[in-house]
Amino acid sequence: MCMEVGFIMNVTVEDAGACRKVLKIQVPVEKVGEEYESIVSMYSRAAKIPGFRPGKAPKDLVKRRYAKEIEEELNSQVISSAYREALTQEKISPVSVLSVTDVVIKPSAPASFTVMLDVPPQFELPKYKGMELKSAKADVTDQEVEDTIRDLREQSAKYEVVDRPVQKGDMVMIDYKGVCDGQPVEELAPAAKGLGQGVNFWVRADENEFLPGIAQGLQGLKTGDKKDIPVDFSADFQEKAVAGKQALYSVEVKNIREKKLPEIDEAFLKTMEVDSVDALKARVRTDVASMKDYQEKRRLKDEIVKTLLEKTALDVPESVVQEETRNAVYDIVRNNTSRGIPREQIEEKKGEIFEIAARNASDKVKMKYILHRIAEAESIATSEDDLAAEIHGLAARYGMPEQALRAELEKRETLDQLVEDIRIRKTVDFILEQAVINE
Repeated sequence: MCMEVGFIMNVTVEDAGACRKVLKIQVPVEKVGEEYESIVSMYSRAAKIPGFRPGKAPKDLVKRRYAKEIEEELNSQVISSAYREALTQEKISPVSVLSVTDVVIKPSAPASFTVMLDVPPQFELPKYKGMELKSAKADVTDQEVEDTIRDLREQSAKYEVVDRPVQKGDMVMIDYKGVCDGQPVEELAPAAKGLGQGVNFWVRADENEFLPGIAQGLQGLKTGDKKDIPVDFSADFQEKAVAGKQALYSVEVKNIREKKLPEIDEAFLKTMEVDSVDALKARVRTDVASMKDYQEKRRLKDEIVKTLLEKTALDVPESVVQEETRNAVYDIVRNNTSRGIPREQIEEKKGEIFEIAARNASDKVKMKYILHRIAEAESIATSEDDLAAEIHGLAARYGMPEQALRAELEKRETLDQLVEDIRIRKTVDFILEQAVINE
């Protein structure tokens, strides 16, 4: 049951800020009356009232018995149908409805209500074809080749037990236990696993230590040595119970292992699937060049986005920015949770998390509107092949069958967003292809 559309209404449209409008809608009494009688007839046909056969009860009795239900249905149908007709009549495409207020709907009088909604921004696109960009592409140096080969050797490194004092870069097995303000750190911060104490714990004796100062304190110690090492926690340390304080850690060295890089010999070359050092260098040079090309392309795309934002004047719907912020907060919390950060710590930093999420939300929304308009102007769309390739890549990354991933995206109602994301990427690629790149 719904009110017939296409009738004439009185609709007043008022601006209520950037991308926000207020619709004041009035529905003729005859249309409200028709809808009311239609709803009453529907209830009369289905009503089960003692003493009357179904559909035979007097309408006045049905109106009294189901007054509340009929009123609710009338409100719902009048608002829904009149709102849709108002959008068509005024040629408005909302992005979100913020409120429906001042509702006055009676069967024998004109109906009226007010709707506040957000609408897409109106703006002029800047010139996006032939955009001038400056290339920062650099040739691959011999040093970069050597550094990359060393990284490959690092990936194949082995750690061998040594009988000497700890040196920088060694892997050291330790037992440790910390005390702060006269209390065990484990009691001060029970949720921070591994912060207070550990047994047979491996730590690298370099700058990337897990506790500030431990690496330097280990250097020079031998297997079996014990030492009390002071640890100064920064004021912004993630565990608030010890932030800005000094703790004393009792440490015992249990094992020392030195990193041994493989020689560039026949065995190593075989693992790299080449037959000579020259062939290895040639392949590495090609790989580094490809990586640089990829990084340069990403930099140029970032430059395109930055330029479009700078040259496009537009306001964006606040409700869409808020939704973008909420999504970003969700992503940050999910990522932190997956990294094992306790929920209590995440809760403590919720203000900071929201600030980070909100900081870029407006620009992200602006960019989506700009690129969406360009995509429309250039008839850029996401094909089924584009979507299939994207799902194939995501399925491989997540270790899921492609059909299962697609079903999950449809279940979570995020497939359309994926389609739009692909379209946005294709649009940036199009602008880059049209750009004038100066060396």
